[in-house]
Amino acid sequence: MKLEYLKKMDRIIRGAGSRRPDDVLAYMGFIYMDPGESLPGFITRRKSTVYYGVNKNLSKQQYAFGSFHEAFHGICTHLDIPGFLRDGAHADSFQDRHMVAWTERDANIGAADVMIETDAFLEMVGHDSADVQAYIKSVESFERAVEDYRRHYEIVVANGSPENRIRRMAAYQKELARMYTELQEQAQDISNSGCCLSTPEIAREFGVPEFIVDYKYEAMTVRNYNVPSVELPTFDRVFGGW
Repeated sequence: MKLEYLKKMDRIIRGAGSRRPDDVLAYMGFIYMDPGESLPGFITRRKSTVYYGVNKNLSKQQYAFGSFHEAFHGICTHLDIPGFLRDGAHADSFQDRHMVAWTERDANIGAADVMIETDAFLEMVGHDSADVQAYIKSVESFERAVEDYRRHYEIVVANGSPENRIRRMAAYQKELARMYTELQEQAQDISNSGCCLSTPEIAREFGVPEFIVDYKYEAMTVRNYNVPSVELPTFDRVFGGW
């Protein structure tokens, strides 16, 4: 996903004067067609006209997400990609963030960005909180330490494992474990303070599935905000596959 695409949608919403999906897509010049009951959604193009459909039997939030998903297929110029339109159209299932093509991932990021307004999201994640800013710096330090560990690990693999290198790697792991424990404590303190809502809490506030919140975090990264979730991966996942 490119920042210019998110900003283009910002301009479209301002121009439409509405965040309602039907108003936004109508402003874009997209024409609605009923996809029938068996298909969640689709998008196609005939000459210069774009047609889209989202199943009206979906919930209000599902319908909005599906509509904005189709809108971003247009904004991200996916319709120009060879093979994207099969038999003249592109069918969608609006899947979650696992096992989706990059075109679907980008459309999901864009849809989530519209579904969860940025100002409200920043407030919910406590972006301006001193505790959260301190946590962000700690996360960045931990990530740099992990990368340093990886570099040393690759050297050990490439050059063998004499005793001094093994001791050095053990010391690295001990230090990373200490830093990770401190991160967990910071995250817990932030959670207890109430200045930062968890992913499930944000999802409940907006009435959306948690995967949409995950995509909003990715959209915020595209928008150059550093808003890491306080829900850390487990320590074994940090070292997974090494």
